[in-house]
This record gives sequence, structure tokens and C-alpha cells, in this order.
Amino acid sequence: MDAKEKTKQHFDEIAHEYNNSDDLKFIKELYDVLVNEIQKVESGKILDVGCGNGNLFTILPDGKYELFGIDFSEKMIIEAKEKCGDKASFLVGDAEKLPFDDNSFDIIVCNASFHHYINPDIVLMEMQRVLKDGGKLLIGDPYMPTLVRPVINIITKFSDEGDYHFYGENEMKKIFLKNGLTPLSFQRTGNHTALHIAEK
Repeated sequence: MDAKEKTKQHFDEIAHEYNNSDDLKFIKELYDVLVNEIQKVESGKILDVGCGNGNLFTILPDGKYELFGIDFSEKMIIEAKEKCGDKASFLVGDAEKLPFDDNSFDIIVCNASFHHYINPDIVLMEMQRVLKDGGKLLIGDPYMPTLVRPVINIITKFSDEGDYHFYGENEMKKIFLKNGLTPLSFQRTGNHTALHIAEK
């Protein structure tokens, strides 16, 4: 079973109890920062790639944005639809093949899922494709100190939770540029998380 299948299996298994899981503990550090960044835009279309159970959208004000979420865990999408109702549209799908037209979104959020992607360049190319010119990409992910990150990235290959690769600031900048995105900022958002922002 590859990392992709491990990730799907892991999140299908914990979908119903996700809000009580260890996975959520570090992600909470990112919610307020992401919401603040999103609300710098008065209105528009927002896509959450790897949206999980839709927690982020429950925090955003009603009626201000067109909200779309995609995740390849069917059980997570079921939870998201129950949680958000008509506030957002959710799809089961693959981040490597986003089912949206070019230049569709003002903001794309990828919160605590980028480190699961075994083909990050393909995912970023897809995000770049569906992002509008001048649109922002917000990637919140676990942050690992520089000295231990290489070791952790070896260990994650044997993880049952589908973790694949953790990125540092400079590495993220390089893959942004490689895939047609301009790095804007890097911010530590907690003890174990960071926010990478890029623009198309």
C-alpha cells in the first residue's frame, strides 16, 4: 500500500472522531491565521484542497464567499457535508486531478495535507491551474526543525498515517517557483506548524 492509499485509509478510519483526534491538535494552531488571511479578500471563490471534515469553513462568515472543498476520503466528505450544510460544496476527488476549470478561484487553501502528497509538483501545477491570476495559495503544514527534518522524512516513509514529506521554508519556495507560483511569505504559526503563502 503506497502513501496515498495509507492516507485515505487513515482518514476514512478516523473521520467520525476526527475532532477528538491527535491529528486535529496541531491543525488548530493554523485555523485563526488562515481565517485572517482569507478575510483580507472581501469576497470570492475559495477552494480547500484536502478539506477533511470542513472545519475551516465553519469558522468563516456565512454568505461572504463561495466555498468549495475537495478530499479523497469519502467519509471525511460525508462529515463535511453534514457539518456545513448548504454553506459549501464538497466533492470526493484527487488533488492531482482537480475537477475545476482554469482560473476558477481567488484563494486556495491546503491545510495540513500537503505533506501527504506523493506527487507535490503535480498537485501544485493543478492548484496553479485553477487559481486566478493574482490569486493566493495558502499552505499550512507541520513544521519540523531543520536538523531533524531529514531523519523524520525517512521515518515517515514507514508511517501508517500516510505522511510522506515535510517541507522547510526554502524547499517550499523552490517548488512554488518550479510550478509557476511566486513565494510571498513564510510564517511560523505555532510550535509545530507553519504557513507558506504564494501567488499566481
